[in-house]
Amino acid sequence: MQECKRKLSMKDTLLETVRLVTNTHINPLGIAHGGQVLKWMVTAGTMTSMRVARGPALLARLDNVFFINPIRLGMNAVITSWVEYIGRSSMELTVLVEEENPLTGTRKLTTAAHMTYVRVGSDLRPRPISACIEPEGSVEQELYERAIKRRMERERRSPKGVIKPVVEGYEIKNHILVNPEDTVAYGAMHAGRLLHVLDETAGILGMYYSKGIVVTAAVDATDFVSPILQGDIVEITAALTYVGNKSVEVGLVAETVDPFTGKKRINAQSFFTLVSLDTSGKPRPVPKPERYTPDSIDTLREAEERRERRKRLLEFFKREIERIRPPAG
Repeated sequence: MQECKRKLSMKDTLLETVRLVTNTHINPLGIAHGGQVLKWMVTAGTMTSMRVARGPALLARLDNVFFINPIRLGMNAVITSWVEYIGRSSMELTVLVEEENPLTGTRKLTTAAHMTYVRVGSDLRPRPISACIEPEGSVEQELYERAIKRRMERERRSPKGVIKPVVEGYEIKNHILVNPEDTVAYGAMHAGRLLHVLDETAGILGMYYSKGIVVTAAVDATDFVSPILQGDIVEITAALTYVGNKSVEVGLVAETVDPFTGKKRINAQSFFTLVSLDTSGKPRPVPKPERYTPDSIDTLREAEERRERRKRLLEFFKREIERIRPPAG
């Protein structure tokens, strides 16, 4: 049984951070890169979880992310994060992002996501958390129960580590060396940095295929199954897994590679949906595939299943977004 020495309401855990969108954060259309927004979200979640756990914490799971509205150059990105449930060594968080006009103070929803963080020790193994969430009022009680339900559903996820392209020639690899500036607790790579690299790699492949600008519209649920350490070499494999009318799906696998033995260890796997845009920012058609790969039938079937599930989750997200607003401070 979890020992609870500190009882917290959700509003006790609330943290708001603000980022100004500058030229270093934007694409050619003047809007913040999806990978940059993901990095900000994970950073906010990390700060929140460390304050609550009173110790280092790492991102273990990220649920589906949908980008509803962009954040434009010169606007603020307001990231609000809070803890909804605390287990023995893990926490369930929600992170919400809004675009804020710094002149008027008006805000517009960009995205929101649910995340799981784990408190760790110097060996990067889970450590107990002495706090617990005691919901305050009906709103917090509903959020609390939803967090427990999500927690149970996540246990069934397991990355396969193999992604095959549907169109010949559209698979690329990217390699990075994990430097000190890429890490957080105990030399472990910042998950936000990894998501940023995944987003960039997906964008490059999407541009190669669409022959134009692409922006991230959605990121599928992502599990971080093993830590990446300072000094590690990470190999990112990206494959074009689906082609729609005005969008593409890119599957990505991140693996740590031992430079001496060549042995690989899977770290994370995800699927990014990218929309093709013209120079005015309007959706534009992408080319139809000229030649599918021999294994494309199974790959396309799995992609269609993900696409349908994504549609259902997006509709649910749009209906329920007001109900996952932060608890009143």
